[in-house]
Amino acid sequence: MRREGAADNGESQPIIQRKKAMSPGPPPPSWKARDGLPARWQLAFISMVGFVFLYALRFNISQTIVAMTGNVSLHCHNRSIMVAAELDWDSEQSGYVQSSFFYGYALMALPGAWMAGRFGSKRVLAGSMLLNAILCLLTPVVSTIGVGYVIALRILQGMIQAPFYPCMHRMWGRWSPQAEVGMLASITYSGPYIGNIVSYFVGGILSERGFGAHAGVDYCGAQWPSVFYVFGAGALIWVVVWLFMAFDTPAQHPRISHCERTYIEKGLANECGDPENRPSEEPYALLDVLPFNFLLPESISSQCRVPWKDILKSLPVWALLINLLAYDYGMYTLMTEVPSYLKNAEKVDIQSSGIFSALPFGMMWLVTLIAGAFTRLPVVQANISITRQRKILTLIGCFIPAVFLVLAGYNKSSTTAIVYITVAGGISGCQMVGSGINQIDLSPRYADVLMGWTNLWAGAGGIAAPYVLSVLTPHQTHAEWKLVFFVTSGLFVFGGVIYVLFGTAKQQVWGEKKPSAPEPQQNNVQEEKVHHQTERNSYASDRPLLV
Repeated sequence: MRREGAADNGESQPIIQRKKAMSPGPPPPSWKARDGLPARWQLAFISMVGFVFLYALRFNISQTIVAMTGNVSLHCHNRSIMVAAELDWDSEQSGYVQSSFFYGYALMALPGAWMAGRFGSKRVLAGSMLLNAILCLLTPVVSTIGVGYVIALRILQGMIQAPFYPCMHRMWGRWSPQAEVGMLASITYSGPYIGNIVSYFVGGILSERGFGAHAGVDYCGAQWPSVFYVFGAGALIWVVVWLFMAFDTPAQHPRISHCERTYIEKGLANECGDPENRPSEEPYALLDVLPFNFLLPESISSQCRVPWKDILKSLPVWALLINLLAYDYGMYTLMTEVPSYLKNAEKVDIQSSGIFSALPFGMMWLVTLIAGAFTRLPVVQANISITRQRKILTLIGCFIPAVFLVLAGYNKSSTTAIVYITVAGGISGCQMVGSGINQIDLSPRYADVLMGWTNLWAGAGGIAAPYVLSVLTPHQTHAEWKLVFFVTSGLFVFGGVIYVLFGTAKQQVWGEKKPSAPEPQQNNVQEEKVHHQTERNSYASDRPLLV
């Protein structure tokens, strides 16, 4: 993949000349079954399973809370019994429990990027999953103490999960040339959809037919605690497998073939040009992840390696941020509130609502993999630029779901509502291979920091969704839910339009070289002119949808 802004022999060249000078990356090594699965594909699949458990731990309470706070008809000893609600949380308290996770998530979004650089993605991901699994196992006991303790536990879970995406983006910035990142990342980031399927489907079944309950509740009583025990135990097993199979870079992997390692390293070298432009293994200082550190005294800010001033002035970054904020609000609405909609507005029982709530995520998983495969087709790679691929997939992933959410607002039966919501959620999976991995495109060097920055704001969607829904749906009627679908649809369209107009997949000038020592004023002025002219040329070539 050609990159703008790279230097050659210490001198800046016109963009056109640099493009001609750069040769295409090496072809992927041929694969034979006896060689085993390539290491980068092993990473894709094991990280996908990690995201399955991550989202199961994050959203299991969205389905289980229906059984925790409402009267439930359970199947026990071949008969149905009605079990009264164990927890007397009202709808407002339930909303606090679900949204509290995202307060912690937003709080640690940028420090999570610092942790990835300081301690290594592998260790941070393992520690994050381990602590989350322990908190998940403690949830049934904590819930009997009081709703405030559950809220505190959920905030802590959010803080611990925040480094996951920055760490994974950091790893793919070191494990995959850009031509393959769409396919490999689509496998990894299809995991959240499977996690939601498992969370809703298994959670719905276990809430009615679980194998046990916490102390003080007999077997024919509440079954929802088994949901937390199953997911917590599964996450602990994943941690062990991850520590054995995953490594931060190809150079650290003891079992990777020489051919594959050479392919990855040469591919990244070709894209980044100057060796200084490649992802750095030097850990960040805590000051590096403070977005406004350039406002500090020059003696301090000059030591910062992350070019925050340029990042905050970058239009493609803001286009990505707005798109993710709008998209994530819609996705969190689907993830956390669809079970309540099916139960209260459509009068679907808990087990069935768990199954139906899982359908959109099953389709998302399939669509995400198809979208990733689309980016690897030779005809696509030969004729459609990376920027065009990202914009087309984002356009599909935002506009088509918007249409079907509007249709869901006019549904005449629970069946049509389920169909429309399933299609809307499923097609939105295209966005994950569109703008969802754009941080890696803009700067492999700072992909983890960019992921933390965009996640900080996108997490606001998770905070806002339950509150907005509690205001819009006080009585849980069809008319109220129609307004919810319309608001979500409008945000999908708005976010998609902003990204299509102003987004890009071209590596930004500020995302290439790390800051160097100050030079004489005259040279700085000349370099500034080249910098701004290069960035304007890069942006102008990306401005239309089809570039």
